[in-house]
Amino acid sequence: MSAKTISIRRDLYEILNSTKGETESFSNVIERLVKEKKVNLSEFFGVLSDSRVLDELDAESKKMRENSRVKI
Repeated sequence: MSAKTISIRRDLYEILNSTKGETESFSNVIERLVKEKKVNLSEFFGVLSDSRVLDELDAESKKMRENSRVKI
């Protein structure tokens, strides 16, 4: 197994260290935390389909695109 050296801020090191189990390596704690936070984005598809917010976002997006065009 190969290893890589990474740099992290001291405050994050302290958080990882306090989260780490007694027999757990830093690699194990990072892997555990990453797997716990995994989110399936497909669960959110269509959430705004019946929402006024989606229409407002679309209108704002169109305004921003129109305002950003270079007029010659």
